[in-house]
Amino acid sequence: MNMPVLGRTMLALSLSAALFVPAVAHAETLSIWARASSSNAAQHMIDLWNASHEDKIELTTIPDNQMVTKLATSVQAGDVPDLISFDLIFMPDFMKAGFLTDLTDTLGADPNQAKVAQAFRDLASYDGKLYGTGFTPDVSILLYNKGLFTQAGLDPESPPKTVAELEKFAMQIKEKVPGAYGYYFSGSCGGCNIFTQAPMMWASGATLLPTSGDAPAMDGTGVKEVLTMLRNLWTAGAIPESAEADTGANFQATFETGTVGMQGSGGFAIAALKANHPEIDFGIAPLPGVNEGDASSFVGGDVIAVPKGSKNAAKAIEFIQWQLTDEAQLNALAKNLILPSRSDLADNEYFKAEPRYITTAKAVGIGKTPYAFKFNDMVNADQSPWLTMLQTAVFDGDIDGAIEAARETMRGIAAQ
Repeated sequence: MNMPVLGRTMLALSLSAALFVPAVAHAETLSIWARASSSNAAQHMIDLWNASHEDKIELTTIPDNQMVTKLATSVQAGDVPDLISFDLIFMPDFMKAGFLTDLTDTLGADPNQAKVAQAFRDLASYDGKLYGTGFTPDVSILLYNKGLFTQAGLDPESPPKTVAELEKFAMQIKEKVPGAYGYYFSGSCGGCNIFTQAPMMWASGATLLPTSGDAPAMDGTGVKEVLTMLRNLWTAGAIPESAEADTGANFQATFETGTVGMQGSGGFAIAALKANHPEIDFGIAPLPGVNEGDASSFVGGDVIAVPKGSKNAAKAIEFIQWQLTDEAQLNALAKNLILPSRSDLADNEYFKAEPRYITTAKAVGIGKTPYAFKFNDMVNADQSPWLTMLQTAVFDGDIDGAIEAARETMRGIAAQ
C-alpha cells in the first residue's frame, strides 16, 4: 500500500535531478592575429595547442605594416580578436593607449613568466602593470665569415670581443684578402641599424631613445665610439660603397657573396645560410661593446597580449600561460629551430646538433629592447633622427653634430 507513494516520490526526485543537471562546458574557437613575418612561428605554437586542447585557436595573418592601424581601429569598434601577436616595439604605445588587457594578477604570478627573457618582461610593463609576454623572439648577433678570417690571418674561433677589435679585424680582412670587405651594414635602413648597431652602443651603458622630452637620449659611452668605428671603416674602404644606399633590400645578400667578413644580423641568418649557401663557413657571436665583457643584442620578434574587449579573455590568458611552459617552448619552438622566449631553455636538446642556435638563444637573455613611445617616428620613418644621425656621422663625418641633432629631434618627438 506504500508503493504508490514511493513511486511518486521517486518520480519527483528524478524530475528534480533532471532540472539541476549541470551544464556541460562547450569548446570555444579563439581567434589570434599575428603579423606576417612571425606567422610561421605562431602557427607551430597554435598547432601544438590545437592537438591537445578542446578549445581551438584560429590564426589570421596581418601584413606587418597594417597591424598598428588594424588593432587601433578594432579596439575602437569593439571588434577585436581574442589574442594578438605583434612586433614588440609597439608594446609601449599600445599599453599607453589602453588597447590591452591588464594581465598582472594572472601572468604576474606565473613562475614561468619569471623565466622569460628580461627584455620581454621590461617591455610589457607599464605604470606598474603587466600587459603581455614574449611569444616568438628573434635577436641580433654578429655574423662572421670564418673562411675570410683564416685568409686574413685571424683565428676563426675568436670573433671580436670589443668594438675596437671589430674595427681591427675588419681592417685586416680588407688589407689581407683581395676583393674582400671587413664589414657591412644597410646604410639607409633605420630598423636594420637599431637592430644591429645599437646593441654595441648600449652594451657599454648608453641610453639611446628618450621616454620623455627631458629624458636622456643618445647619451653615454658607446654612441660616439660605435659611430667612429663605422666612420673609420667607411673611409678606409672596408665597407662596400653599396652600403650607403641600401634600404635593407640587401641586408644579408652582400654577406652571402662570400666577400664580407662581418656584419650584424639576426638568428634567422643561420637557417638561411645553411640552406642557401652551405659553402660559407660562418660563425655567430654576441655583438661586442666598448669594453671586453660588454655584449648585448636587440631582442626583437613578437609579444603576445589580450586586446581590450576580447570575448574569451579567460581562455586567451590560459593560452598565454600555456605557451610559456616547457612543453610549448621546446616542442613548438625549439623543435622547429625557433628561439624560445624563456632564457633558461636556451641550451636544449634540439639545439645541441647546431651550437650556433645555442649562442643565438643565449643572446636573448643578455639583450634588451628600447622602451620608447613613437618608436617608428624616432627610428623607422624615412629621415628619422636615428637614421639621419647614422648617415651624417658615417658618410659625412660630422659625428658630434649628428649625435646632438638626433638627441634634440628625438626629445622633440617624445615631448609631443
